[in-house]
Parts: sequence; structure tokens; C-alpha cells
Amino acid sequence: MQEAYNKKVKIFMSGASGALGTAMQNLLRRESINFLATDINQLDITDFKKTNTALLNYRPDVILNFAAMSDVDACEENSEQAFRVHALGSMGLATIASKIGAKILYTSTNFVFDGESEQPYTEYSEPHPINEYGRTKLLGEHYIKDLCDRSFIVRTSWLFGMDSKTFLSKFLASKDKSPFIDVICDQFASFTYIPDLVEALFVLLKSEHYGTYHIVNSGIGCWLDFALKAKELMNFKTEIRSVKTEELRLTARRPRYTPLTSTHYEFLFNQRMRTWERALADFIKLTTQKQSQ
Repeated sequence: MQEAYNKKVKIFMSGASGALGTAMQNLLRRESINFLATDINQLDITDFKKTNTALLNYRPDVILNFAAMSDVDACEENSEQAFRVHALGSMGLATIASKIGAKILYTSTNFVFDGESEQPYTEYSEPHPINEYGRTKLLGEHYIKDLCDRSFIVRTSWLFGMDSKTFLSKFLASKDKSPFIDVICDQFASFTYIPDLVEALFVLLKSEHYGTYHIVNSGIGCWLDFALKAKELMNFKTEIRSVKTEELRLTARRPRYTPLTSTHYEFLFNQRMRTWERALADFIKLTTQKQSQ
């Protein structure tokens, strides 16, 4: 069954040069699946005419929409562009997916929630974003759901791993570490190891179980917890200093508490997401191997 699936399926991917897209490309190559990977330099999804022409020509069976403005503060400063990428770009891809009968998978974010809850958010929690990044990603969700019946919406949170642009991922992967770093201590959420995420996305896209999913590693923490655990595992000398969000004077508001529960995915696929600590240990093992080469 798996071999037959591999031979016939074609996958289109936007936002392919990011850490998530790079990891997904590696997985698809490993599985011998045909795919067309594009980023803004090859195909700007906010240009509907060009995107429509390209996808009608390629006619994928699955569309993976990873394109995003991942800089939360940049979204606040340029809300119109964030709207074009997250909302209108998603509308265009969902329209094309419906037209050609393709599945579409859209990655969203814990930032669709306001962080006022005292409990982790489930797939049925009511979204209420407090910044432009979350607001425009939520609009993208609405377009995907409304325009394509064969859709997966996957909310995830605080990605880390190789090729990730997040501060601590880059810090852990670096050979020469600075004498001290400041790490936020008052935002709490779920962490997600990129290789674990792409494996889960692959399980989803092979199925017909459409809907909204939260996919994160289990456990809750702040970035300070993450950094301290990494220091314990790596035994680096860098001093870790805690800092509160308000001290950083960021442009966009950040939600205080947005952990997610992977309820739908774990129930429908009988999969249990491992803890972020175990995933972090694997990431550190990989980075240590690369640094010693």
C-alpha cells in the first residue's frame, strides 16, 4: 500500500526553504515521493495568477502551505503584507486545491489564542488572537476550511531544530557560544521538534481524516526552561539570564500562556507525541555530532 501511494502522489510545497520545509523535503526524498518545492523566489503565493497557472500545470495531489511571515514583530509593522501572505495566499491555494481535487495542509500557530486561559488549548478552544501574526494566520485557517473540504489545519508552537531561525536553536547549533544570553521567563507554551512535526504531518496527509489538529511535543515550559535543560544536557558555560517580556519592548504583544494539546492527532492515529525534553536531547545529540565533524 505504501509503495503504491509513493508512486502516484505528487506534492506541492510553498515556503519550502524554511526549517519546516527543508525537513519535509528530506522526508519526501526518503520516502521517494514526487514533489515540487517552491519559495517566494520561485513562486510568490500572493500572486494568484502565477500560482494558479503553476499548480494547474503541475496538478498536485497534496498542497502543503508552509509559506509564512514568521517574524511576529514584522507582521505587526506590516499587517497588510502579513494579510496577503497568510490570508490571501491561503485563499488562493485553497481555491486551487478545491478546483483540482487536491488535499491541502496549512500550518497555523498557538498565537491564534490570547493566552488568558489557565488550561492548555484544545482544537475546540475559541481563538482570540492579540497580534497581527495570530490574526492573519487565523484568517488563513478560515479560508482553508471554507474553500476546501479536503483540508488539514495544523496548529503548532515554538518550533526548534536544525535550520531553525529561532534564537535558541541557532545558539545550541553554534560552536562558539557567547558568555551570556537573555532568555524569556514569563511566556509559557508547547515546544515542537521539527522532525517530530514533519513525521506527524506525513501521517496526516496520507489520511482522509480532515480537520483541525494541534501537533506539539508534550509538556509545557518557557524558553528559560528550555535553555536550562539544554545547559544541563550540553554542559556549556554560557550564563543564562532570565528576562521578562516587557523588558524587551517588542512591537507585537505576546500571549502569556498558550500550550496546546495534541488530542485529535493522538486519538485518531493512536500516536503519542513524546516530551519536548526527549526531543531536545535528540536535537542536542545531532548538533553535537555536527559540531565535531
